[in-house]
Amino acid sequence: MGRNKGVKGLLSFGLCAVLLCCSIAGGDFFGKATGIFFEKFSNNKEINAVIGANGAFAEGDVFSVSGYGGGGYAGAVSNTPTDIETLKSQAREQYKNYKKSGNIQEQQMGATSKTISYGVVEVDNKTSQSISIKNLLAKKPSYKKITKDKPCVLIYHTHSTEGYEMLDLGWYSNQYVSRTTDKSKNMIRVGDELTKTLEAAGYKVIHDRNIYDESYNGAYSRSRVSVEKYLEQYPEIQITLDVHRDAIHYESGTKCKPTATINGKKAAQVMIISGCEGDGVDNFPSWNENLVFALDLQSTVEEKNQGLMRPVFFCNRKYNMDVTPCSLLLEFGTDANTLEEAVYSAQLIGDALVTMLNKEIEK
Repeated sequence: MGRNKGVKGLLSFGLCAVLLCCSIAGGDFFGKATGIFFEKFSNNKEINAVIGANGAFAEGDVFSVSGYGGGGYAGAVSNTPTDIETLKSQAREQYKNYKKSGNIQEQQMGATSKTISYGVVEVDNKTSQSISIKNLLAKKPSYKKITKDKPCVLIYHTHSTEGYEMLDLGWYSNQYVSRTTDKSKNMIRVGDELTKTLEAAGYKVIHDRNIYDESYNGAYSRSRVSVEKYLEQYPEIQITLDVHRDAIHYESGTKCKPTATINGKKAAQVMIISGCEGDGVDNFPSWNENLVFALDLQSTVEEKNQGLMRPVFFCNRKYNMDVTPCSLLLEFGTDANTLEEAVYSAQLIGDALVTMLNKEIEK
């Protein structure tokens, strides 16, 4: 046994020496090598099963080469947030008594035959407006001066009670109701993550955590009252984001789950809705500026995390997007996605917004 220990000691010393030499001579060689190792390691289902069984990492831990949230550090671990892990544990107990009502179809949604595209940007144009994505991308969003001293972003939720599945099972039960006033489970939790990501980069954010849709009718009118009050109180706000989730149900009863895999982890695909005048919608003079902002966000996200975004939905709707020239409605997945996937997407969208805002700060 003593001889084995001596051999192990020599091997350990030798390994340390090799790594030190690599670090000195190869610059970032070691970081790249470990990143590749962690990426391969995290994609090995058999190894992950052993890790889960031994309790070394929580379920859903992924080693990410590029990191997230603006850090960009190699080998970062993208953990399941503790609060969501608790909700998942509770859901596992609940689902023991639930019966399957239908299937969930996971797919990465993209362009159709009617989608127009330029580079990484895709748009489903449902209006009579003729648009050039190339020309719109050449323009800059209509920001005033961006600073970190005062709030420049408002996040709110007209349909606050929209919620998600808790477990990734491939099926759903009608015994489980995703709509909820519980702010730890609904759209407000997604907004919390988006806010957290922006604030971590030093930006001040107003996150309106009020619920507006306990009665569905009139929700947009009620949220607009609050938005206008915030804009009066904080005139520096330039970006308003109404954070929702979508719902896509087929006649067969199957629910669609738009999903992308980013850094080895499932994320709910995100759809930007950008409105326009026409077909009964009027008093929306800033719609063109909103579209410029929408396409800039779409482009920034896709360049960083290709496949996360569904095509921009450009339509004759207002949805309170007329309050500033940089106001959008964002759909984070559908009711078939999990809360964990939507929260991860909020981190990624927040990271893209930080990139956009940093460009303005650096001018």
